[in-house]
Amino acid sequence: MNVAQWQCKLHPSRRARHIQWALLSGAMIFVALMPAAENGVLFKMALLALMLWEGWRNDRRLRQREGWLQRESAHCWCWQGIRWQLQQPLRWLPNAVLLVGKSEQGKKLRMWLMQDNMQPAEWRALRACCLSEPAATAPLK
Repeated sequence: MNVAQWQCKLHPSRRARHIQWALLSGAMIFVALMPAAENGVLFKMALLALMLWEGWRNDRRLRQREGWLQRESAHCWCWQGIRWQLQQPLRWLPNAVLLVGKSEQGKKLRMWLMQDNMQPAEWRALRACCLSEPAATAPLK
């Protein structure tokens, strides 16, 4: 019987969405305030539209980060029913961790887990189980 060492139900991170929209807003204001020649106005408008569209796509991706995440071993994670093998060590920040994995089908996963993606007790349990194992930080080939 394969029992997960850690699991939780993730929900979209408000902090990540706020950071993304703040950066996008700043970049759009910078582009809007840049001086432009007569022909540059159309270019600026097209660039602003593309930036807004990309911001919407990123926000949609962040909202889709919802579901069950399980840590089965130091190098094996399960996200939305797919097993992922870690491709690099977990990258820890005070309020986030970067997970980079590859599935058996060759798909790649690059996901930031933010502290507000889960309940505080689940975040503490994740940090405890990942940081207590020295093998969890070793890179995989």
